[in-house]
Amino acid sequence: MKWNDGKERALFEREQAKLSKELLASGMTEEQIQILRSCDEDWYRGRRREARHTQSLDITAFDEDDFDSDAKNPLLKKFLHNFSIEDKHFETDRFGWIEQIGNKDLYIAITSLSDSDKEILTMLLYDGMKQKDIAEQRGVKKAAMSRKIGRLKEFLKNFLQDVNF
Repeated sequence: MKWNDGKERALFEREQAKLSKELLASGMTEEQIQILRSCDEDWYRGRRREARHTQSLDITAFDEDDFDSDAKNPLLKKFLHNFSIEDKHFETDRFGWIEQIGNKDLYIAITSLSDSDKEILTMLLYDGMKQKDIAEQRGVKKAAMSRKIGRLKEFLKNFLQDVNF
């Protein structure tokens, strides 16, 4: 979208001058007119901002014949990953159980954990393993694993208190 600020500003000022005269004639005070002008200025700046930050999207860039050509629209190249989605609903990887968490905040909190922490949670909650077995499998001492699991329990406990779950 192109924006000629000189032209648009001149048009805006002419419209504001005309509107100001009409509003004065209708009995509004200068202060009231200034408040309206301030709102119109915000609207004008919004239009300018939109025009300066909007790039046209050429629909022919999506023709199937030349979809793989180098002549793609720059927006298509930049945002191609946003035009498609990856369905992870039926994911069968190790942490697939996390996808079934119904509480959005809890889901986000657990997915933000490291893979190591998610693996420990998976072993505890999903596989039903004991601390001793997890420690042996991961090659750490039972006391170290106990501290790690304690931190994870505290994380979940604090999270659940924060969201009133």
